[in-house]
Order: sequence, then C-alpha cells, then structure tokens
Amino acid sequence: MCIMSPMDNPFSTKFWALGVIPFQFSEPDESIDRLLDAVRQFPICQIVGPHGSGKSTLLLELRKRCETSGEQVKYLFFNDQKRHIPNNMTFHEKQMLFVDGFEQLSLFRQFWLRFRAQRLVLTTHYPVFFVPVLYRTKPQFTIFAQIVRQMVPNPPAEAVLKTVYERSGGNFRNAFLELYDLF
Repeated sequence: MCIMSPMDNPFSTKFWALGVIPFQFSEPDESIDRLLDAVRQFPICQIVGPHGSGKSTLLLELRKRCETSGEQVKYLFFNDQKRHIPNNMTFHEKQMLFVDGFEQLSLFRQFWLRFRAQRLVLTTHYPVFFVPVLYRTKPQFTIFAQIVRQMVPNPPAEAVLKTVYERSGGNFRNAFLELYDLF
C-alpha cells in the first residue's frame, strides 16, 4: 500500500490555490480580452458571484494582463481576518486598484476607496449599488469536473464529483477540500 503525503495529494491547495488554475468562463463566447476592454471603459466595475466561484481567480488574471500591458496596478485583498486598508496607502491618477473582497470592508471604507481611487475593479458576493457589473461568476458542475480532470490523471467517478459538488453548494474551494479528504 502506498501512503501519500498531504503535499502529494492532487487536491492539496498548492495545486488549486489562487492563480494556479486559470479561470474558465461559463459562457463560450466570453473572454478576458472583452473584460479588459470593459475594465478600461469604466472608472469602477465589479465581478460578482458566490463564495468559491472564481471571482478572485478572474480578478488575478485581469490584474496580470493589465500589468503585462504596462498599466499601473495596485492589489488589495480582504477577508474575515484582514479588513483594514493600509494607513500609508497612496493613489496615483492613472493607477488601477483591484480590490478582492470589497464587501469585507466597512461601509465607510468602501465609500472612502470609491472616492479616492480613480479606477477601481472590485469582487463582491452581491452587486454594489451604482457600480457596473463587469462579470457574474456562475459555478457549474461541468466546469468543476473539467478542472478536476485537468488536475488528476485518474479523477474520481463522475457520480462522486457530482455528489461532492452538490454538497459544497457549488463552492469549488470547499469541493476541492472535500476531494482532498476523499483522495
């Protein structure tokens, strides 16, 4: 019997952490290029979707593409443990600010950022009023199964994947954690 170390498990976070797996659109005609064009049109826009649906992954890909094209970019990440904006934060006129977890900030800090930053791209679970929606992430089983097949040469049976996906409520992150335990 082969004992697998936790880091060799194909569902270890090192194999699916933020930025490791590219974002996959649920619509076949959608593209990063179209979203980049929209990001450049709006001074503020948002990516909306439920937990574990790929918002952060999509934001990271947009950020990388903006940096590659020479744009000035700043990235802020907020979660349950981190909800504070750095005290020494400065804003440049042409700089684009990517805020992952915007809803984690207090209402005061949300308004503060909206009025200080010239260009702003947010991730949120629910739409922020008066901010155009750039994209809505929609978890789908077919995308989840496709990602699993990319990660593992011999993936679990389709029925197992479906059960894990449904138990997670469509949250890819939670489904990967459960697959880690199963594998």
